[in-house]
Amino acid sequence: MTDGYRESPIRERVRSQEGAINVVSAIVLVVVLVAAAITAILLARTLNAAQNINGKAENIARTGQGINTATDSVVQLNRTNQIASSILQSAAPLDEKLTTIVSLANEINGLAGSINGTAGTINNTAGTIGGTANKINATAGEINNTAGQINTTASGINAQAAAILDVGKRIDQDVFNINDRLDGTIGLAQAIKGDTGRILGEAGNAHHNAACIDNKVGAEPPDGHCAGGGASPAVPVP
Repeated sequence: MTDGYRESPIRERVRSQEGAINVVSAIVLVVVLVAAAITAILLARTLNAAQNINGKAENIARTGQGINTATDSVVQLNRTNQIASSILQSAAPLDEKLTTIVSLANEINGLAGSINGTAGTINNTAGTIGGTANKINATAGEINNTAGQINTTASGINAQAAAILDVGKRIDQDVFNINDRLDGTIGLAQAIKGDTGRILGEAGNAHHNAACIDNKVGAEPPDGHCAGGGASPAVPVP
């Protein structure tokens, strides 16, 4: 937030990008034109050299027309003609490449026009975004004030949370102590259960023996708890 009017960062960024696009388009166009110029110069120099060689070859041919014995000049003339033909063949693709470069330059020029049109659209959009940014800036001021109030409330909540945390730690310690005592109680209950099992076993043996004794002394009716009606069997003690 600022006290005075300041252009929004979004508009500044858009203008910077627009300038960068224009600079890049200009650089690309200049590079293509320079490459086309260099290619044209090389082609012209190659053609000029070929024409000079061809002219020299014609002079040699004219000079050697009346000299049948000068076979060496004829051989050199043939070699010169071969070299000139090779140079002309090597220079032929340069013309096609130059045509391609010129076509590419035209395409880049059309693309640059399209980029300029897009840059104008971006500029208009940036104006709309700038107005929206001013509204957002005002809203941000209101949010900032509200944030101050929330921060004050959060400080109070933080203090209460610290107190709650202290109580929670004490509760956690109490739970730990209760669990420790429960572990001891469970062990004691298991020991009591074992003792109870042994007592029940011994009581069962006593009941069995008493039933057998009753049967031996002629109890009527006979007690059915005595298995086999004779000696009392051993009852397992847990």
